[in-house]
Amino acid sequence: MAQQGVGGLEVAAARKGFGRGSGGVLGSVRSGGFLENKAYPLLEGCATFLLDWLIEGRGGYLETNPSTSPEHSFIAPDGQTASVSYSTTMDMSIIKEIFSIVIASAEVLGKSDSSLISQIKRAGSRLPPTRISRENYIMEWAEDFEDPDIHHRHVSHLFGLFPGHTITLESTPELCKAVANSLLKRGDEGPGWSTTWKMALWARLHNSEHAYTLIKQLISLVDPDHESDFEGGLYSNLFTAHPPFQIDANFGFTAAIAEMIVQSTIQDVYLLPAVPRDKWVEGCVRGLKARGGVTINICWKEGELHEARFCSKNQNSIRRLHYNGKVATVELSSNRIHTFDKHLKCLNTYQLMDGGVL
Repeated sequence: MAQQGVGGLEVAAARKGFGRGSGGVLGSVRSGGFLENKAYPLLEGCATFLLDWLIEGRGGYLETNPSTSPEHSFIAPDGQTASVSYSTTMDMSIIKEIFSIVIASAEVLGKSDSSLISQIKRAGSRLPPTRISRENYIMEWAEDFEDPDIHHRHVSHLFGLFPGHTITLESTPELCKAVANSLLKRGDEGPGWSTTWKMALWARLHNSEHAYTLIKQLISLVDPDHESDFEGGLYSNLFTAHPPFQIDANFGFTAAIAEMIVQSTIQDVYLLPAVPRDKWVEGCVRGLKARGGVTINICWKEGELHEARFCSKNQNSIRRLHYNGKVATVELSSNRIHTFDKHLKCLNTYQLMDGGVL
């Protein structure tokens, strides 16, 4: 059975843009006391709860017990269908995500030496890794149980890729292959919220064609007089059908579209990573937000990047821009607009005037 670990919470924090010495995405929210007075106390409470929840488990790992994978089940060794086990992949993915955010937040606030952070680091080193099954899927449970419903609507075990950051194409390619296999196994069918989550997952895998396929699947008109015949789709007012209605897919759709156009960590920005260029031949988007307080306007023509404008209002930062296999390291100066072409060459830069917009 293959498996792959995260490699340390501090490494995970740096990878996702909460890293050392960058000011981080968290540095941009420190002004005004939001991080210190509102966000960090909430994060401390979350981490304290999780530390209390974790117990000594098998193989020296800490585990959650009891544990479920939302609304799904498995075939137990005795042949019975069950839904409660220990240390599900979603549990562990969420815990790793929260722990890494708390570690990075504490660093920004100068609280890295606190006893809570010491506890989190000790506990984080003992969390089980995300595992790959015998059939090369992401394991949903701590053990490689048989799945009684391979087309189940939930993809909770893929949280580490989206909305999480512990699985990435660059750092965990084998896990990404297993995610793709898991998505293919689950299939495309499902209610709207499931469709848009899968859309975002395929976008994170830079698979534009599959993300676009799911867009087309979602945008299908549902007859309200026969809504029970539909699992997904849209009403004529563009509300997503469940039925009767669930806002998750409307919000999820916009998030997935944004992921197709721009993806970011504090160090890296990916331009048009999952845009179906033969379908969306040209387009422009204004006001997308990248991690670290960066605003991006982006346009593409004939399927290629035409222009991308960046503005970092709060701080200078160094970023790696990625587009179509090219990588460029650039410096973004605070309160200046920087314009880049498809070769990632800076065409011009100028001061953002007070009250000005990008």
